[in-house]
Amino acid sequence: MHLQVLARLDRKTCLEFIKNGYFNAMTWNLYQLPLSIDEWLKLGKEKCKLKSALTIEQLRFWRVCIRYGYCVSHFSQIFPVLCFWLDLPSFEKLTENNVLNESTSISREAYLVLESLAGRLPNLFSQQCLTNQHPESTDDAEFWPWSYVGPMVDLAIKWIATRNDPEVYKLFEGQEEGVNHFTLGDLSATPLLWVYAAVTHMLFRVLEKVTLGDAISLQEANGHVPWLPEFVPKIGLELINYWHLGFSVASGTKSGRDSGDECFMKELIHLRQKGDVEMSLASTCCLNGIINVIAKIDNLIRSAKTGICSPPGTEQSLSKEGKVLEEGIVSRCLVELRSMLDVFTFSASSGWQRMQSIEIFGRGGPAPGVGVGWGAHGGGFWSKTVLPVQTDARLLVSLLHIFENASNDAPETEQMNFTVQRVNTALGLCLTAGPADMVVIEKTLDLLFHVSILKYLDLCIRNFLLNRRGKAFGWQYEDDDYMHFSRMLSSHFRSRWLSVRVKSKTVDGSSSSGVKATPKADARLDTIYEDSDMSSTTSPCCNSLMVEWARQNLPLPVHFYLSPISTIPHTKRAGPQKVGSVHNTHDPANLLEVAKCGLFFVLGIETMANFQGTGIPSPIQGVSLTWKLHSLSVNFLVGMEILEQDQGRETFEALQDLYGELLDKERFNQNKEAISDDKKHIEFLRFKSDIHESYSTFIEDLVEQFSSISYGDLIFGRQVSVYLHRCVESSIRLATWNTLSNARVLELLPPLEKCFSGAEGYLEPAEVNN
Repeated sequence: MHLQVLARLDRKTCLEFIKNGYFNAMTWNLYQLPLSIDEWLKLGKEKCKLKSALTIEQLRFWRVCIRYGYCVSHFSQIFPVLCFWLDLPSFEKLTENNVLNESTSISREAYLVLESLAGRLPNLFSQQCLTNQHPESTDDAEFWPWSYVGPMVDLAIKWIATRNDPEVYKLFEGQEEGVNHFTLGDLSATPLLWVYAAVTHMLFRVLEKVTLGDAISLQEANGHVPWLPEFVPKIGLELINYWHLGFSVASGTKSGRDSGDECFMKELIHLRQKGDVEMSLASTCCLNGIINVIAKIDNLIRSAKTGICSPPGTEQSLSKEGKVLEEGIVSRCLVELRSMLDVFTFSASSGWQRMQSIEIFGRGGPAPGVGVGWGAHGGGFWSKTVLPVQTDARLLVSLLHIFENASNDAPETEQMNFTVQRVNTALGLCLTAGPADMVVIEKTLDLLFHVSILKYLDLCIRNFLLNRRGKAFGWQYEDDDYMHFSRMLSSHFRSRWLSVRVKSKTVDGSSSSGVKATPKADARLDTIYEDSDMSSTTSPCCNSLMVEWARQNLPLPVHFYLSPISTIPHTKRAGPQKVGSVHNTHDPANLLEVAKCGLFFVLGIETMANFQGTGIPSPIQGVSLTWKLHSLSVNFLVGMEILEQDQGRETFEALQDLYGELLDKERFNQNKEAISDDKKHIEFLRFKSDIHESYSTFIEDLVEQFSSISYGDLIFGRQVSVYLHRCVESSIRLATWNTLSNARVLELLPPLEKCFSGAEGYLEPAEVNN
């Protein structure tokens, strides 16, 4: 079997290959006696290229096995060959023979293997490690011992020091204007950047395991690590010394071989902006690794220093690098990090719009076996157009976490602007993160539903109400309320957007939005449901492509934030449940509470996005009013429970007023551009075309609820009357009128002056003129 296929095996197939002895056969090259650099170069460029490709695929196969917990114990046998590629080569010889790319590609893959092995380390301060009891390997997983870590870290640190190598320096020199900054002849700095990225990610994975392992040790240490391994400060000092971290322009201090050298992070930002696609990807991945490493080192040192009093005069005896490490690398790099945040925030603001242009084509994502997408200009979600955007998203979420507390000491106006930036950026990240970036979305949701963000949204709501009504709500939220909002919203979004989609036993065409779907001749591709046991199934219908592309979710739709207020408890409705719905097992009362929390959240980000005037682009403004108004209507399909309490009722009414204001503004803008006899030009509320072609069925259900339980409720009536607005497409407006007329409930609708948009929007031009 081809090695590229082996590198994509599922757990069960991988285990079968190992049990049948295929691992050694497929990775035989890794067990040979290691070559010297001169022997390797004597093979010639073409043979070096072939040997490099073979070794890389073998290492990738081993990495897959390690990820599943298999073949970790083979490290001691493969280490002699691995060490040759982990150690520093002679850059002079590699550049002379023009094989730098072939050599560094293997080194990069070798460090990615070490990263996977580091993921199999037990936590350093777990009960087993503290008592010198190594975890026993089982049939399902093997563990990598800590005894190997020290030498591997020392090898990795050597790569950090290569910034002082003259041959490496040539690859990055030539920064003056008019000179090619990135290449020297046929050589490029990109392969070396990929090695730096792999090295930093491997170090970060090791640092992640320097933590408390269980509740017992956590309680004994009061949540702080009792001591630090020697390599933790050593990594920090090497980064400060050779990559000039911590010596920002603001501090007036620099170090290194030349006092004119800039921080390596600033150089990487320049390479990322001016280089080609691959160099941009390599630079971004390297930046991400650096940020994660320095943030983790700062946290570990801060945790170990807690409760320990340093002897007097200790700080005076420290070197310049030691003082930076003592104060915190992140705090000394805030100038560079802030500049980096601005660069990548701009990338995210344009990136989510690019992703949504691909979503216009429906399921235009990856074609199984192709991987570049179809139907979209510039490729699909796995194309070179989108991959840099998703790579930027991984870095940006790390930056946002760093600045989560760093802005607390800033002036109030700056804090507010940064909060708006954080919210808009977080929303954009949810729209750009790809199928492999579930962790990015989880971290982004943590940022989005942080208590400090929710408090700021409450402030935006109050300012909006004071400006529009002259008074705010008659109650105030407490810290416990914000915590409740945070828990409920976080749980909902994870369940709704990150959970595994499982095909339900009942199959029909109903929809979570209450719209009954009808079969279409030109139906799009069926969804690949992500049952948790799909990889181990023996069902003949689950072919290899279905297994391979399971969990390959497309990025979230732009209106994903509306889901808390557009979720229907199916148990309250008659008829079969939606296929693959993730809400079927939820308690309806819990969903009602989610809707109440969702009203607060949606009202908050809508007021922030539309009325703060910061000039920061927001994905909220890219969502059509059609989806926003539909989400409000969905709440009434199950009754009027959301209006029973004053808080829910007033929040719902405020959100109606806000959307009504946006509706009037959009109608005014459309009227300026419309031709006098072209009525269809102003029909921008296209429920049938944007939501579903059978939207008239939804109207029937909504009017049925209105006629049976509303008793002329003003808020319910305002919501129904919006479908009679002149900006609604004619077919839906007519269906609403006929349904209301047949039900004989037209008299229950509110008068025009009490609708949540201007009365002129409901009148024909002749009536307006009169």
